[in-house]
Amino acid sequence: MHDVKPGDIAHSSHTFTAAEFTAFAAVTGDHNPLHHDAGHAAETEFGAPIVPLVMTLGPVSALIGMVLPGPGAVILGTEFRPVRPVSFGRPVHYSLRVTAVSGAGVLTCRVLAYQDREVVLEGEVRSTARAPRPRPDATTGGLLIPADAARTAVVTGAAGDIGSAVARELARQGWDLALVHRGGAEEVVRQCEEAGATVHSVTADLADPAARGAAAGKLAALRPAALVHAAAAPLAAGHAAHLEVGYAALRDLADAVLDGMLLRQRGSVVLIGSEAVRYHPRGWSDYIAGKAAAESVLHGIDRHHGAHGIRAVVVEPGYVQGRYSADVRPEGLGLLPEEVAEAVAAEAADTDAPARRVWLTTGGATRFALDGTPEGAAVPSRDGAPAPRTAAAAPAAAPGDLADRVEAAVRGVLGPGVDVRGGGVGLTPGWDSLGQLQIVLAVEAEFGIRLPASALTGAGRFDRLVRVVAEQAGT
Repeated sequence: MHDVKPGDIAHSSHTFTAAEFTAFAAVTGDHNPLHHDAGHAAETEFGAPIVPLVMTLGPVSALIGMVLPGPGAVILGTEFRPVRPVSFGRPVHYSLRVTAVSGAGVLTCRVLAYQDREVVLEGEVRSTARAPRPRPDATTGGLLIPADAARTAVVTGAAGDIGSAVARELARQGWDLALVHRGGAEEVVRQCEEAGATVHSVTADLADPAARGAAAGKLAALRPAALVHAAAAPLAAGHAAHLEVGYAALRDLADAVLDGMLLRQRGSVVLIGSEAVRYHPRGWSDYIAGKAAAESVLHGIDRHHGAHGIRAVVVEPGYVQGRYSADVRPEGLGLLPEEVAEAVAAEAADTDAPARRVWLTTGGATRFALDGTPEGAAVPSRDGAPAPRTAAAAPAAAPGDLADRVEAAVRGVLGPGVDVRGGGVGLTPGWDSLGQLQIVLAVEAEFGIRLPASALTGAGRFDRLVRVVAEQAGT
């Protein structure tokens, strides 16, 4: 099957226009005003014309036919799910990732399309190639990233004890690097280059929003596969500095590198946290506030993009030997920076693992789910019996209970692993205005009722949806 292999990625971008819809309508006869009449669309839940689903699939066909596997390809089967409406006039980015290659030369590709960093379409395509094809060039409409292409990791605080150790360990494991620092990183840059890494040195004070923005632009262009946030304001700095360097820098840099990670359908964002967040040593409140706020960034990444291959990881060491904690650390106590670096590098490379929290002590590592529950621990099921916890654990629904039936209908639209009972529009991946419309239809079918039009906007949370269903069903 030529040289296509699992992990290969094809990607492209396209901005849909009104002129393209006019041509589409002429070919298909689809003149639905939702797609071209601004006045009509303004009265709908979408507020503006949206691109027809079939139009959004066109670039997927182009990638299959021109890039991966390329000319001669025949599409054998597809399965797509629209996640959010696609707007005209703004770029949509497409990613195909090869997940399997059969002995008969059949490719299975996972498809993601995203607009404004929100996934709008996901699915699967099975295809085969019936003729040899060249690698894509500028005329093919897309680009190919081989599975064995070099990976770049961003490390902030790269001149510090932990950051420099992480950079050296990643270089040793074959990563290219973008090292963010305020200065004084010449030695670690030299060491990483000697280990064979291509190193981009980015000098920036992450406490300065303007400098942070300039650094974010440079990092976005590299499309890194991992971001390790080791930067921290001095321990005695005030809360403003800790929030800027700990929280705001991670927020801005993670946002900058997200496009490249979505394109690859793989990525890791690793925060160097601290066990101080759990133990609250006296006088450390500002430092703890910065770390805790930074963790909120990871929860957001996991909630919105965990299902798309983007991992969020907190590595929480205790005291670490080095300059940063020298004034407060008991003499002779603490992990070596290299021990932290080994744990971080392992998490950055483990792209198929769930989001997690790693407590790191001199006795070893203990892994938890991101919310702090031990991985593999039993959690109570709805009937009180223990049930094994997984990364995407979803309680089974009891058909006789109204709330459970609503939950089952919602999961039928959004998938089995989503947070339903605590979710809603804008809170749960896939539960947007388009998802709400699909959910209302699914609930109506489940209960044999007709929900009022207000349910599209007024029942956008699970608890409200249950109340509306109970009213209409007379229970």
